Amino acid sequence: MTPLAQPRLFRNGRLFDGKCFLDNCDLRSDANGLIAEMGQDLSRQSGEQILDLEGRLLLPGLVDCHVHFREPGLVRKEGYLTGSTGALHGGVTTVLEIQNNPPLMENADLLKEKMKNLCGVSRIDFAPYGSLTLNSMDNLDGMLGLVPAVKCFLGGSTGSGGVPNLDVMRQLFSAAKKAGHKVVAHCEDDALMRKALEEATPETAERHDLMRSREAETKSIRDAISVAEETGVQLHVFHISTGEGAKCVVEAAERGLPITGTTGPHYLLVEAEEAAQASQNRFKVNPSIKYAEDRETLISILEKSLLQGVGTDHAPHPLEDKDRPYRKSPSGFPCIDLLLPLMFAVHDRFGLSLERALASVTRDPALEFCLAQKGRLAVGADADFVICDPQKKTTVDETSLPSKSKWSPYNGWELRAFPEQVYLRGQLVFEGGEPIGDPCGRPLFL
Repeated sequence: MTPLAQPRLFRNGRLFDGKCFLDNCDLRSDANGLIAEMGQDLSRQSGEQILDLEGRLLLPGLVDCHVHFREPGLVRKEGYLTGSTGALHGGVTTVLEIQNNPPLMENADLLKEKMKNLCGVSRIDFAPYGSLTLNSMDNLDGMLGLVPAVKCFLGGSTGSGGVPNLDVMRQLFSAAKKAGHKVVAHCEDDALMRKALEEATPETAERHDLMRSREAETKSIRDAISVAEETGVQLHVFHISTGEGAKCVVEAAERGLPITGTTGPHYLLVEAEEAAQASQNRFKVNPSIKYAEDRETLISILEKSLLQGVGTDHAPHPLEDKDRPYRKSPSGFPCIDLLLPLMFAVHDRFGLSLERALASVTRDPALEFCLAQKGRLAVGADADFVICDPQKKTTVDETSLPSKSKWSPYNGWELRAFPEQVYLRGQLVFEGGEPIGDPCGRPLFL
C-alpha cells in the first residue's frame, strides 16, 4: 500500500467512536491512512506528529447516505467539487449520492464512467446509487458490486416520475431481488397527491404539507413494505417525514422483514407551520416537512436506534429558482454544509441524546450500507476525522457556505460545533473553513 498520510498522534481530546464517548483515550493514525492504535497515554513514535486537541471532540468523519450532487448533467445547480467542499464544511467525509437528473445511473458503464470522472474532482469519498427503473431492469446484474443499493422513486419528485402502480413496483422489486440489490425508496403516493391538488382550495393550495400529505407518505410506505415482503427484497425507506411512516418501518423490522429507514435533519428541527412561513419556499422539500408530533415520534424512534440514521437529502437549486410562485418553485435545498452543527441542534433543542445524534450520521449509515471502513473510530478503520469545539457557537451566514447555491434555509440560526479540521484517510483536507490540498476523494465501490 502506497503511503498516503503523515502519521499522527491525537491527544487530550474527547473521542466519539461512532457509538459512545471515550475519555482519556489517545488515537494514532498511520502513513497508510488508517487508525493504527487507540488507548491511554500512547507514546510518540519516530516521525509522528502530535496534535493536542485541548479538550475538543474527535469524531469519525460523517457519512451522508442521501445527497444529490447532479453531476453529470446539471452541475450548474451542484457538482461534486462544490458539493464535496460543502460536505467538508459540515463534517462529512463520505457521501452516497443519487443521480436524479439525466443521465440516470441505469447501467454499469454509466456508473463506471461517472466514478472515473469524479476522481480528482471530489474532495470526499463517494458511492453513487444505481437507478431502479424499467430501463435499468435488464442491467441490474452488471451493477452489482458497483453500488450500495438501487434507488426507486415511488412518488414523483424533482427530476423523477413515480411508479404508476403496484404491478410495476413488483416488477422493479423482483428484478432488484433477483440481482441481489437492496432497494432504497422515496415513498409518496402519487394518486393521493393528485387528489389533494384536485381538491385544493385557495387556503390549502400553497401548503406543501397538505399537497404532499402524511397519508401520501404512509400509504406509500405500507405499499412498499407489502411488495418488499412479497418479493423478498431488502427495502430501505429514505427521508421518512412522518411518525406513522417510521412506525410502519419499525413494525415491519420487528416482524423479521429486512426493512430499514432513515430520516432527515429538517424533519427533526422544523415543523410544517414554520416551513410554510419561510420566505422564498426555502423549506419546500419532498416529502414535505410535517408536524411537531411527527418530529417527536421520529426523535423517539431514533433514540431507540430503530432507524438507521439521518441523511440530508442535499438538493440545491439557485435561489432565483426557489423564489418563484409556490407551484413553480422546485423542491429541495442545500443542507450538507451544516450537517454536524444541525445534529447538535437536534440534541440541544429537542433532547435527542448526543450519542444517538452523532451515531445517526456516522456508525449507523455506515453499517446500513456496508461501509466497513467508515463511520467509526476503531483500529483498522479509515482515518476519517472531524475535530470540533462543542462550546463554540456560530451564526450561519449563507453567503459563506461552500456549496454552489450560496443560500441556506438555516441562515441566521445560531449553531455550535462547526468542524475546525477534517481528515480524509489521514490527510488534512479542511481547516479554518477552507479546503486543503487537491481533491483526493475515492469511489468506494470501484
